[in-house]
Amino acid sequence: MYNGHHATATVPRILGHEFSGEIYDIKSKSDRLEKGDKVVVQPYFGCGVCDLCVDGRDNICSELKILGIHVDGCFAQYVKVPASKVYKVPDDMDLKLAAMAEPLAVAIHDVRRSKLKVGDKTLIIGGGPIGLLIAMVARQAGAGEVIISEINEYRIKFAQDLGFKTVNPKSEGFMDELLNCTDGKGYDVVFEVTGVKPSQLLMTKACRIGGTVMLVGFPSEPHPVNVVEAVSKELNLRGVRIHAQVNFSAAVDMLVSGKINDEIEKVITHSFRLDEFSEAIDFSFNDQQHFKVMIEI
Repeated sequence: MYNGHHATATVPRILGHEFSGEIYDIKSKSDRLEKGDKVVVQPYFGCGVCDLCVDGRDNICSELKILGIHVDGCFAQYVKVPASKVYKVPDDMDLKLAAMAEPLAVAIHDVRRSKLKVGDKTLIIGGGPIGLLIAMVARQAGAGEVIISEINEYRIKFAQDLGFKTVNPKSEGFMDELLNCTDGKGYDVVFEVTGVKPSQLLMTKACRIGGTVMLVGFPSEPHPVNVVEAVSKELNLRGVRIHAQVNFSAAVDMLVSGKINDEIEKVITHSFRLDEFSEAIDFSFNDQQHFKVMIEI
């Protein structure tokens, strides 16, 4: 979006869709919300009437509008959103933590779509912010063991400090090490979060017979998938797109519960002011030792 390459974006446009803030004014009647409330916003707007929206799959509505891409977003002092998309958070919640509701909702959506069961051995290919959040949610959901495959040394140590076992695809004997974690059977659930060619070839190889592969990463171009492995193993390949509103609500509930807030807060590694926006974007593109970068207004 920032570089002008987004396929459906309309410009000019104020960017930003992951955020928290305080209600300045309300133009519609609401028994849930008051001026001054601390809130977070689910930033995706479906039509609300199609079969998908009615079925709770508003994230794949053909008329979907995204804050910061099709309507003006949150990198501004004020932003206007429908009251139906606004969720109150406790007054004592740090707004930085609250702003993590959107990426956390993505992780919850992905884990729920995977139908992960208690005890499932789970592989996350890609240890970036979404990969880490998926790992946290999977562990919270009862995964038997969660392994993260990652090549970036900073991310590897970060994941290990959070208590996750890691494997590095560039290390000698990687595949043996990866499968030894499952006694050679492969993983019950594999989340492919990078969208790059080597990872999309690995995902079917690492998955057990009859297992599930979740396609989370968004490739910049089409990549080959080993269909022979997918067919011979009778794998379940499931795509996921952002998140449905019901899973955003679950993310807010999880933050309010506080169960993994200490882990989530660690993912917020840097902060910039709004007048440093360009520097923040450049930093996020070029620096290899960070996770979530916040803009404070």
